[in-house]
Amino acid sequence: MRLPLTVLLPLSAVLLASCGGTPSPVAATVFPATPAAQPTRTLAAQATPPLRLPPAGKLAWDWQIGAATEAKVALPAGVSLLDLDGFETSAAKVADLKAQGVYTVCYLNVGSYESYRPDAAQYPDSLKIQTDPNWPDESFVDIRDVFREGGVLAGILDRRLALCAAKGFDAVEPDNLQNDQNVTSGVISRQDQLDFNGWLADRAHAHGLAILQKNGPDYVLQADRQGRLMVDLFDGVLNESCQRYKECGPLTEYVRRGKLALNVEYRQADLNCATMNSLGVNALFKDLSLVGKLQKAYKRVSCTG
Repeated sequence: MRLPLTVLLPLSAVLLASCGGTPSPVAATVFPATPAAQPTRTLAAQATPPLRLPPAGKLAWDWQIGAATEAKVALPAGVSLLDLDGFETSAAKVADLKAQGVYTVCYLNVGSYESYRPDAAQYPDSLKIQTDPNWPDESFVDIRDVFREGGVLAGILDRRLALCAAKGFDAVEPDNLQNDQNVTSGVISRQDQLDFNGWLADRAHAHGLAILQKNGPDYVLQADRQGRLMVDLFDGVLNESCQRYKECGPLTEYVRRGKLALNVEYRQADLNCATMNSLGVNALFKDLSLVGKLQKAYKRVSCTG
């Protein structure tokens, strides 16, 4: 989904430290038709492609998922990790970046229906449980559907993950992993959300993709239905506005486990590089629309180069 112009819900600050999270952006292209994945099927007998885990520690990175087209994407000097829209980015572009030694991350919206995506017709109305108040052409979906007999969301998301893998991306950044907070009716519980997040991490890994926890710093040490912690299931974290909302502390759980931690602030005054560097979090100030480097609105200030 495209970035909202306002924050939907400030996340409850539960753990430690000095430093928010919110939703995120984007935009449309070709889609492979593969059979729907059944969430209950056994994967044990299937060969799992090897994962290329995100680099940990200090690194220079960028986030250009709002680029109008991939022609507007460009690599800033020194950047070794780039996050791009999964639909709008071609396999050729991914291959070019990887040839330059760049770790590539595929943005997908997993928690919302987007009317402008090429697979939009696959979403039945029953999946759309609340219109996004910031984007009327998008709706939060009932993520519980992945566990239902005869549900369709599992197949849709599995095909999206397959798209990222087929284009050669190393990892996936799944947006809207907080529908328990986004959906105001309360029909999605915190446990429903954690169970969905665990399911998604498993499916990404089954496709040979590493996966970043998107936002939800208060979920980091919470467990899915199998008792697995989010920090252990995911291969890194990409958070928004943790300094603005004073909830950066939980991100250090990833750092402590030798995993990548990223954060973006959308107000430059909120970015305190001394704090971010002391926590081991790779932080940026970015333009709210996360446009491509060759677009006029592009902004990037990095604490790590």
